[in-house]
Amino acid sequence: MSGFAFRTGSAFEWGGAAHRIYRLGPNDQVVLERDTDGQTVVCTRDDLLTAYREGKITAKREGPVSSAPILFGRPLQELPERVRAELRRRIAYVQGIIDIGFFIFTPAFLSPILQNIATKISDLKPPSVTTAYRWYKRYRVSRQMRALIPRYDRRGSSAPRQTDRVLELAAEATEDAYKASPAATGKSIHDRLVGKIRAENLRRSPDDQLVIPALRTTYRLFDRMEAYDLHVLREGQASADRRFRIVKGGPKVEHILERVEVDHTPLDLFLVDEVTALPLGRPILTLLIDVYSRFPLGYFLSFGGTSTAVVMGALRHAVLPKEHTKEVVPNLKVEHRWPCYGRMDLLVLDNGLEFHSDDLESVAFDLGVDLRYCPKHQPRFKGVIERFLKTVNYYFAHQIPGTSLAKLADRGDYNPEKSAFLTMAEFKHLFDKWLLDVYAQTVHRGIGTTPWAKWHEGEARRTPELPESLADLQRRIGLVRERRLRHDGITLDGIRYAGPELEPVIRKWGPGIKVRIVVDAQDLGAIQVWPPESQDPVTVLAIDQTYAHGLTRYQHELIRDRVREIGASEEDGEALAAAKFQLASAIDELMKSRKQKNRRRAAHMHGKTSDKPEARFVPSNERAMAPVTKPKPGSSNPILAQPPAGQLSTFTLNIRQGN
Repeated sequence: MSGFAFRTGSAFEWGGAAHRIYRLGPNDQVVLERDTDGQTVVCTRDDLLTAYREGKITAKREGPVSSAPILFGRPLQELPERVRAELRRRIAYVQGIIDIGFFIFTPAFLSPILQNIATKISDLKPPSVTTAYRWYKRYRVSRQMRALIPRYDRRGSSAPRQTDRVLELAAEATEDAYKASPAATGKSIHDRLVGKIRAENLRRSPDDQLVIPALRTTYRLFDRMEAYDLHVLREGQASADRRFRIVKGGPKVEHILERVEVDHTPLDLFLVDEVTALPLGRPILTLLIDVYSRFPLGYFLSFGGTSTAVVMGALRHAVLPKEHTKEVVPNLKVEHRWPCYGRMDLLVLDNGLEFHSDDLESVAFDLGVDLRYCPKHQPRFKGVIERFLKTVNYYFAHQIPGTSLAKLADRGDYNPEKSAFLTMAEFKHLFDKWLLDVYAQTVHRGIGTTPWAKWHEGEARRTPELPESLADLQRRIGLVRERRLRHDGITLDGIRYAGPELEPVIRKWGPGIKVRIVVDAQDLGAIQVWPPESQDPVTVLAIDQTYAHGLTRYQHELIRDRVREIGASEEDGEALAAAKFQLASAIDELMKSRKQKNRRRAAHMHGKTSDKPEARFVPSNERAMAPVTKPKPGSSNPILAQPPAGQLSTFTLNIRQGN
């Protein structure tokens, strides 16, 4: 086998340049000649051996490159037994010739030698002198016995015999067949190819006709296609990129909260209402996970789909220290407390609209969190959260009665709506139990230990940081708006906010000054107002606390829609209170609906989330209970009339239809 050796004339690459040993001197000195410029380099054997050990030297093949045979480089065990037997036979003859020391390739000299070797190895058909010379020459050029391996696989031509135009038509026929159906066969491709060739021949002269290949030829052309190209035709390039990609190592993290990933998923589980016991549907889980420890930082459950408010709820839960889980299910104690809290350095998101909002960007800036978006349609860039959400569904939700399973075909006769019995509060209790006492205490294959141990290991090296206070966090996590301050305060979506906290602002800056507002979408009872040049906001309460306290933004939007429908003012307290009462009645009717989508919508209207699992929309304003009448022309206080007994109001019908 040829390689690197201290011989005069040996060629090798060192440091990206070709060198050759010019002379071997005394005291282990080696004189090299650099091929690129003829420069002489003096070094020692130890220098070259050290460079070889570090992988900086690569020996070059000696002799003319054009005459060197193409060697079989794979392990010999992959060769068939008959090929290996032939190799051993050839080696015996070549080695026997080399062992003589002096020889000439003439029949008179070499024939007795070949016959003697044949007798030793029991070969009934010894090679001719010409054949032996050809074997020896192949060995002499390469200096490797591998050159004697029979290359039966290289016999004949491997190039297609069809013309270039036929090959082009074959590619078009294959593409057309797979566009028509992903289940295209070789026969359907051949039929299309025949049609294309016949159409082409109609435009050609009689002496320039294309030959129609046989069906077997089409199959051979089809077999030449690479697996990647075939998958692109069948299922598209995006699917092919996912299937044929090489999975590399994920991002390297060295501390907790260094990299956090967030995403949503519909839970494969139906939950029920705690009052009616009717199934509400599958909630949406929004979750943040720490990549270093694989420990979930926080989550948010809701029935209203994905939104910026949902992301804010999950972010708030992730940053804040967690209180001990409320025990809703009897005799089921959560043994471990949730240790995770603190601001993360980097938050990795996908390209959902809720993640590209100005509100989230503003909150991230205030908290000192860097946002990083993954490329579109490539979830592998946040593979930790993607894999964990699958774990939640497969190893938790699928094991509970009421699970919808991952695929409809897996259900069989099983009806998840009839089997469901968990309320939102009960599910939250079970979920916390599974997260803290089961998942966090199980060895994670990706980190080699439990998420619980990994988090505490990281916490020993880095202490999580929180905002200055809870109030400071509440000031920063929410929906961001801009409004002008007037004499009557600030009006936001029809709700007026005013108080003595605004007097210094209006005295200094005057009426009409723009202020920054942070709103909690889950409670419109108060807002955070940032005056110009102020380092801290002030909390301003709504004037009508009876209406606004505990009211969600989604509930308020429904009430405003109702008030606009009747033509009343959106700042009319009586109209808002009446519409609020009618919304509560409509939600109760939806909760009793036979359609599951209506009950799910009702749960969203009630404001059921993981923060408020037992929330119910019940207006406490007594003025909302008074009978109302339709507005008369010129009336200053128009409010909708109550519908006759047994008849649904227009409002109920609208929200039942999703309007």
